[in-house]
Amino acid sequence: MNTHRAKLLTLLVSASLCAPLAAQAAPSPFGPQSQPIAPGPSRQAAPVEPVAPAPAAPEEVDLRDSVTLLEVFDILKRRSPRYKAVQYEIDVAKSERLAARVLPNPILNLAILYLNQGFNQNGVATYYANATVPLLIAGQRRMRVKAADSAIRSAEANVDASFHELAHEARALFVELQAAQEKVETLDAALADLARVQNLIIERRRSGVETDYDVVRMAVEVSAWKARRAEEEANAQDIAGRLGVALGVPSWYPRADGEFRQLGVRGDADRMWPEVERTQPGIEAARREEAVAVKGIDLARRERWPVPAVTVGTVVIQNYYSLSTSFGLTVPLPVFDWGQGLLARANARNQQARLQKDAVVAATQAELKRAMRLLEHRRRALETFEQEVLAKLPNLQAMSEDSFRAGQAQLIELLDATRARFEVKLTHIDMQESAIQAEIDVLAVTGRIEEIR
Repeated sequence: MNTHRAKLLTLLVSASLCAPLAAQAAPSPFGPQSQPIAPGPSRQAAPVEPVAPAPAAPEEVDLRDSVTLLEVFDILKRRSPRYKAVQYEIDVAKSERLAARVLPNPILNLAILYLNQGFNQNGVATYYANATVPLLIAGQRRMRVKAADSAIRSAEANVDASFHELAHEARALFVELQAAQEKVETLDAALADLARVQNLIIERRRSGVETDYDVVRMAVEVSAWKARRAEEEANAQDIAGRLGVALGVPSWYPRADGEFRQLGVRGDADRMWPEVERTQPGIEAARREEAVAVKGIDLARRERWPVPAVTVGTVVIQNYYSLSTSFGLTVPLPVFDWGQGLLARANARNQQARLQKDAVVAATQAELKRAMRLLEHRRRALETFEQEVLAKLPNLQAMSEDSFRAGQAQLIELLDATRARFEVKLTHIDMQESAIQAEIDVLAVTGRIEEIR
């Protein structure tokens, strides 16, 4: 009996000790609760060491939910990784100039002649020490620097041409985003118009004028336009994302701010060509690349000259401790290699650069004529569409609604008129975008991609 009482007492004590632990471990239905602090021996608080402030994060470009065309160009210059990578071409060219200015290193020669066997009147050991200095007497260093300076100018022109291409791509995406936003707004207007017609159909159904089929048919039409609106919204988000990636800001989906209209670019290709040939970034880059090739020929001609080396040293003889001075001149003899390979390579590169420049000039001139012709055709088509089709939409809308209210037209005819009206507006946006993109192509080929009117 005493044994059972002892076991029971032990269980009660264990339960009383485990109960607070279980209460602390079990989650409370009222959320986290504050825990009591267990009493313990008093301790002196340790001194708190000052925490060093965290390093400041690099300054980020202030990005808003919308972006203008000027901001597109600015962000492209500051954030685009493709543009930053191209900019390092200038640093590489400057490093080549630094290497061209460096003089050749002298050569130090230390030698000892030690007697192993026999007799030498100079003693057991003879010590030699001399220094050899190459002399660029043909002006190689000066010509290397000139060639490097020409390469720097070429790299700068290549950077400008690369930015011009990136800006062309970004501006085209900006206009494409504007067109997508215009389509979304047009579809919102279509849904508002269809909602008004749907309310009219419901009221007429209550009056017994329309049937249940007309109500369902109207609901299906509204749902179809809502789906189309959602698809166009997704397309606009996709274009905005591609614009963010092109600007070097991934996961940014900006809205394009600015009026969606033509710039008014006009001109004659033949009259514009002299100025374009002089200032177009692609042509300028090709022209400077040809200049680099010409400098390469001059450098190859200088590098053909042999580089003599002057040697000055001393000779120390162990026997009777004699000290002598030596002086010599080393000149390579251009018997087999007289620079014919370097000169042939430089001439070939010059020929290649000249042909590439001519190709770029011809392609740019052809592209200018093509872009101007395309712009005129698209602008003429847009004007014809606006005069012969778009101008008749207000009368079409009024006639269709009046006929429906007077009972002269059925619901399907009203829906056809509404659908045709908004399809015309969407087509007008597409034609506007085509005309604006043609203007952007003209600005790109003329080297004025950042021009805003």
